[in-house]
Amino acid sequence: MPDAYDYISLMCRLKAAQTRNKELESGEHYIKLKELHQKECRAYERKIQALLTEIADAHKETIRVRNYWFQVLEDMLLEFEAMQKKADQKLREMEKRALLAERQRDDALEKAKEFRLKFYETATQLEEEQGKNLKLHAQINRDYENSSIPSSKAIRRKKIANSREKTGRKPGGQPGHKGHGRKKQEPTHPVILLPPPEEVLEDCAFKKTARTIVKQMVSIRMVLNVTEYHADVYYNTKTGKRVHAAFPAGVVDEVNYDGSIRAFLFLLNNDCCTSIDKSRGFLSDLTGGKLNISKGMISKLSREFALKTEPERKAAYADMLLSPVMHTDCTNARENGKSCQVYVCATPDGKALYFARENMHNHLLFLHDIRVPATNNEAERLLRNYKRKQAQAVTFRSFENIAYLCQCMSMLVLMRLEEPANIFDRVSRIFG
Repeated sequence: MPDAYDYISLMCRLKAAQTRNKELESGEHYIKLKELHQKECRAYERKIQALLTEIADAHKETIRVRNYWFQVLEDMLLEFEAMQKKADQKLREMEKRALLAERQRDDALEKAKEFRLKFYETATQLEEEQGKNLKLHAQINRDYENSSIPSSKAIRRKKIANSREKTGRKPGGQPGHKGHGRKKQEPTHPVILLPPPEEVLEDCAFKKTARTIVKQMVSIRMVLNVTEYHADVYYNTKTGKRVHAAFPAGVVDEVNYDGSIRAFLFLLNNDCCTSIDKSRGFLSDLTGGKLNISKGMISKLSREFALKTEPERKAAYADMLLSPVMHTDCTNARENGKSCQVYVCATPDGKALYFARENMHNHLLFLHDIRVPATNNEAERLLRNYKRKQAQAVTFRSFENIAYLCQCMSMLVLMRLEEPANIFDRVSRIFG
């Protein structure tokens, strides 16, 4: 017996077939298919029309782009032609420069050839001059060991050998020897007693001993001593005369400088060979800018000192004439662009006098007179003082300035023989 489900299924399929058969027989299905077909055709026509429109737009865009690129290519072609013209012009310039460089190179090679020839000639001359130089060096290097020159005239003597035997001890103070320490000075301020350290105050085990360590700090400072004098003026009602008390000697101007200031500047400028500007600047710095001495006053100190010490120099000259031997030497000096001579006369006992002369006289007398000693080491040594001053001053404005300088240097040499301890006080007394 067939299944009920299969029967129902067959009945449904049969009914559906019958319904479709009726539709086909009546033509309704064909009409629906035709309407559907027409609808699809219209949709495809719309798509075709849209595609045609898009193709037309694309064709227009293609034409526009093609025209644009043609324009760009034309511009690029024009630019390329301009660049090619510039490149051709630059190439022609480079060709000219290359030709010029070749000509310059040829000229340089010719000059190099000339320089090479000159170099060979110069090298030959240099070799000849070196030979002459060696010969002259051999002549200059002659001394008392390889020639007849006496040892006293040797310029570069050998170092004196130390014949003492080495002990192996270190240099300086030796154990058991009394040391040579710095000299203690007299205190100018009250003694400062240092307080005990905190360790001593906190620990009662520390006891004070009888020993005291003493150390000093020494310093110097420039102090101005200014003495001001007041003199009342009196008026005579009958005669109209005005009088006042007489000021001490040396107090003439409103501001006067005593011998200490003059001696300080004089020794700086003439003995220490410092310039006038540096001397006055140094004094100004020491006094904190309070003293600004004029250049004219400093330049006149040599003349003032020379005039005040003239009797002493004359007496020294008279004593030197009694000496059995007198050493003399001279050196060149500069006076306002011209040359002059500075002589020094020295005796074995240390006395010496400087003289300024416009010309040289009998300086080489020892070559003609055997009574004149050939050695003048003392005079040569003393001339170094003037050469140092000459190097600092370079040139003097007048011959009188050189003469005054020589007289001052002579007096300083004599003073050092009499009072070598403190020459400053002696010079201060002369100016004072």
